[in-house]
Amino acid sequence: YPDVLPSFIGLPLAAQRSVRFTQGNMEYNMGWLVQAEAPPSMLSTLRNLILSGMASDNDVGFYFVHWLTDLAGAVPSPMAGAEKFVLNFPLKVLSAFLSSFAIVKNLSKSQPETTVYEHYLRWRWETHKPPLGPIPEGFGSIAKMRLIIMAQGNSKLLLAAWRDIPEDDRRVLGEELARTGCEGQRFRSDTLKDYRGPAFLIYYGPALLQKAGLLDSYGALRMLAELFRQARAMWPLKSNLGGVTVTIRIDALKAETVQTCRSPPLGEAWCLEKGSGHSATVQLVKLRGTPVDWTTHCILNFGPSTVDPGDAPGMEALFEDEADRALV
Repeated sequence: YPDVLPSFIGLPLAAQRSVRFTQGNMEYNMGWLVQAEAPPSMLSTLRNLILSGMASDNDVGFYFVHWLTDLAGAVPSPMAGAEKFVLNFPLKVLSAFLSSFAIVKNLSKSQPETTVYEHYLRWRWETHKPPLGPIPEGFGSIAKMRLIIMAQGNSKLLLAAWRDIPEDDRRVLGEELARTGCEGQRFRSDTLKDYRGPAFLIYYGPALLQKAGLLDSYGALRMLAELFRQARAMWPLKSNLGGVTVTIRIDALKAETVQTCRSPPLGEAWCLEKGSGHSATVQLVKLRGTPVDWTTHCILNFGPSTVDPGDAPGMEALFEDEADRALV
């Protein structure tokens, strides 16, 4: 019922179309790009609309303006004016947010999602202050570029931790962060040529690196590797899933430190729970007296060593006595 909004119905038809475009479900979140949180597949719906002719340059441009104003008004107080960009938004993040608009507008038939995304990663590395040296090439290059953007600071410590973590963790991060979620697409900078999927979006991965990683970059990277490892155990690689992305929500971890994640309360454990469709959620599960469906749950081992995904129970150490151990 557009006629009930005089401010909308009074617009020219082209302007009405741009407003409608901002309300469509494009499965795109500017924060996912700005923080390198999601794989390139987040751009797929937007690119398809552009290629189909259903989105003009004006529509896309207005869509970005809408994102900016929407974010500014996310906290609509005080009444004298929103303070989001002034007090709660780091200037470097806001600058990256604004600069990313021009990069995303390059989506076209000749520049698919992964190409545009890689341009963004390389641009962020080149403009990083202090300088980080030459742009990475080869295996792990995409992982390193994404991780320093996700962390939003302490890049030197994070890159040092990358070199120090066990080789298996480095391999997991290098592979999983380089999967595109776009059928038949791969990054030019990286040597990973495996087109299988699904790819993973670790929702709130940046928050984990910014909070836990600030105190312990090494431990935070190992936690991220474990999340990917157990997610892959739930969704094994398949050729027909190369264009699929699975969302792993880690809301419960975003305010935790590495130490608190490694030391859950007695009788409890951090678990990854597989949901319906293409999603999973991290939860702190009470194991004492509570039935747990191990066909949809797996233990997340955030300790110094990792466990085989098939060894989900191996939790006897979480319990004080034989009676409690018998519940597993």
